[in-house]
Amino acid sequence: MPLEITKSIKKINVISREAFEQTYYYPQKPVVIKGLFENQAAGQKWDLEYFKNTMGDVEVGIFDASLERIDRSYKKPHYTLSFRDYLEEIEKGPTKKRLFLFNAIKFNKALLNDFEFPTICGGFIKSLPFMFFGGDQSVTRIHQDMDMSCVFLSQFTGKKRVVLFDPKYSELLYRFPFNVHTGVNIMDPDYEKYPGLEYVKGEEVTLEYGETLFMPSGWWHHIEYQGSGFSMSMRCLSPKKRDWIKGGWNVAVNTNVDEIMLKILGDHWFNYKTKLAQKRATNLLKEISTKDTRSKKSVPA
Repeated sequence: MPLEITKSIKKINVISREAFEQTYYYPQKPVVIKGLFENQAAGQKWDLEYFKNTMGDVEVGIFDASLERIDRSYKKPHYTLSFRDYLEEIEKGPTKKRLFLFNAIKFNKALLNDFEFPTICGGFIKSLPFMFFGGDQSVTRIHQDMDMSCVFLSQFTGKKRVVLFDPKYSELLYRFPFNVHTGVNIMDPDYEKYPGLEYVKGEEVTLEYGETLFMPSGWWHHIEYQGSGFSMSMRCLSPKKRDWIKGGWNVAVNTNVDEIMLKILGDHWFNYKTKLAQKRATNLLKEISTKDTRSKKSVPA
């Protein structure tokens, strides 16, 4: 049985800053905005061929999903390729190789002249516009962003299926302590191993060319590439200061503790985190059952 996932994320045209902030930013509600870059150079000329011609010789770090482990947050790529070779490879067909958190502006400052940060809200972290490339059927496993920023994800080529989960479901998604990942496979959920998934509700949308998805702080996201393509993310601060603190703690403390303990204890550390995630979910399930034994779809706010 698949997870309960609805297609409830709205697609809207560009609206005023006041309307966006009151309807989506402050309530932290996901939405897709159409045409944000329609009249900018980036929206008109950025495609795979453009990057092959202008940055093809740049060496880029490639992450291969076939080499990943579910208990680790990968900061270093598995290997490098020339940007041109990688782009040609993803154009050929399905692949598990992805290029993510790529700061293309570091190698080509002229890209800054091709776009402007949106004016529909403030607080953008302008030093961190990252690009994400992948081939058909590439998958970005479900995770939260470590820094707890809000993200504007703009699609320039290809399509992506994006599935989002409210952070209130973190324990029922069996989040590993000390990082922002889970062992849950939302495409093939194991309800026997992860019974809390019965209470989880997701929202999905297909992000197409020229569209920008607003992802609120802390929302879990699973992404599937539908054809080769790329997107750019722009980050802005959450309206909630507690998210700033949580993000800073994740970056400065949690991820370092996790890496150190993994080096020292190896699989024993992973097993400990798995058991703790199971324990937290079990305790929450007991709480839900106590509050309303008749409802299987109620999660305490």
